[in-house]
Amino acid sequence: MIFFILALVLGSFIFVLLLAVDSVYDNAAHTRMQHTFSIDMTKERRSWKQRMRTTLQQMYPPAFLEPWLDEKKLLWAGIPLSIAEYRGMWWLAIMIGLVLGLLAVIIKGVSSFNLALGMVVALAVGGTPYLFVQSRIRRRTKAITRSLPDFLDLLTFTVQAGLGFTPALQRVSQGFPGPLGDELRRMLEQIELGHSSAAALDEFVERSPSPDVRNFAEAVKITEKLGTSLARALRIQVDMLRHVRRQRARTIAQTASIRIIPALVFFFLPSLLLIYLAPPIINFFLRQ
Repeated sequence: MIFFILALVLGSFIFVLLLAVDSVYDNAAHTRMQHTFSIDMTKERRSWKQRMRTTLQQMYPPAFLEPWLDEKKLLWAGIPLSIAEYRGMWWLAIMIGLVLGLLAVIIKGVSSFNLALGMVVALAVGGTPYLFVQSRIRRRTKAITRSLPDFLDLLTFTVQAGLGFTPALQRVSQGFPGPLGDELRRMLEQIELGHSSAAALDEFVERSPSPDVRNFAEAVKITEKLGTSLARALRIQVDMLRHVRRQRARTIAQTASIRIIPALVFFFLPSLLLIYLAPPIINFFLRQ
């Protein structure tokens, strides 16, 4: 019982830490809190975040974590931490998982089942930060890929109305939802700070996990270099992306029959066997 309580507490700590990484500071809520309680929380909040980041940087994780997690994956996941800080948090989770695994073996006793249980606990807790990054990358890739054709449609209409690329991008990106809108606004901030549009597009591609973004950026840079029609290039990009989306949907539809086989084998067929074989079995035992 003590082991399960410790596992629950430490697992909750890791979950809250990941949520803190994934969360965004709400300025409106902060203003309401200041107005309600008449206190200044800015200094306290910054100092708490700074202390947490300093602690994570001082974890000194081993070198074998470097091939599994690099700075590009953190950019793709949209996690606002440096690679040293996130590796430190991962190393902390690994140590917590090892402690929980040892506690499981010590409390339950040394046996093959308890050793397997300890290994499962250690792997589950230690692998949570890595799985979190991979899950974030998959979600952001899917969100950017789905919203890119709609964004290009709006951008094409705005360019055809007579605006240039940067003013059209500013007009379309205002209020555009999802990770794509966040990355577009970040790209516009870089352009306003003096970066060229080509350099801002390159950094936009580096931060975006979707390969369709690279094609969009290359098309824009080629049109700026050659002086061709940007609206026509964007329309070609939209048609190509929608064609690729249809091809992906067809591929998924063709593999649906294969994906449904495990559900049929493990869930549907046993229920049918139970329905058909239960009456004869019951009659056989009642006749004895």
